[in-house]
Amino acid sequence: MQNLNLKPQRLIAEFIERHTIAVDRCLPVKDRERAMFAVDLLLRSGRISEWHHDCGLRYWTAAVQRPLSDTSLARALGILTFCCGSESRSPVTPTEIETYYPKLFRHGLPAGHYVDATSQSTRLGNIRVDAGQSKINRIVARTLRSIQKYERQAGFRELIRNGDFELTWIVPTHPKQQRLAEALHPLTGSGVHLKVIAIPELLNIVAYIPQLPNAKSNRSIPTRV
Repeated sequence: MQNLNLKPQRLIAEFIERHTIAVDRCLPVKDRERAMFAVDLLLRSGRISEWHHDCGLRYWTAAVQRPLSDTSLARALGILTFCCGSESRSPVTPTEIETYYPKLFRHGLPAGHYVDATSQSTRLGNIRVDAGQSKINRIVARTLRSIQKYERQAGFRELIRNGDFELTWIVPTHPKQQRLAEALHPLTGSGVHLKVIAIPELLNIVAYIPQLPNAKSNRSIPTRV
């Protein structure tokens, strides 16, 4: 959904609006020099904010006074990493769902939907991020409730019947990925495609341990321009 004809500043601003954050390795402007120049202009104009997490992650958000909490940052980074992992994958906003999937839109629809064109037909998906605290059985129960809610809506029911809807869980470790995938297997009969993706980088955020035991933790530190 990226328009390459837009100016770098607008591309990056819209990217942050869609993804909540942007990070160095995942920017919509491929030319590094142009991308960082656009970021600098956005920072100077006060349109975005730059933050540095204790773990070393630098990220940009819309102009705000405070950094994201660790949980919110882990969720945003998980979704961003997942969507940037494939050029055919992109998050969709509630407004876009209302426009392109009018039969599916309703107020109170869960956040975190995306489209994935890697399959023969474009799939709509919903992504959830577990920062590591949730037990496997609770995630499975939550997944079952979500599937049941989607099945009660005619538009989603049609997508599920056609094999065009999926639900993805992002977890911070490979062992949890394996355990959760096994635990979710009995739900595959619902017709919803279930995925579990491990992104170990999330542990750096939610379980960060300072290298210096006496160092004061400052979590995310803003960069002043």
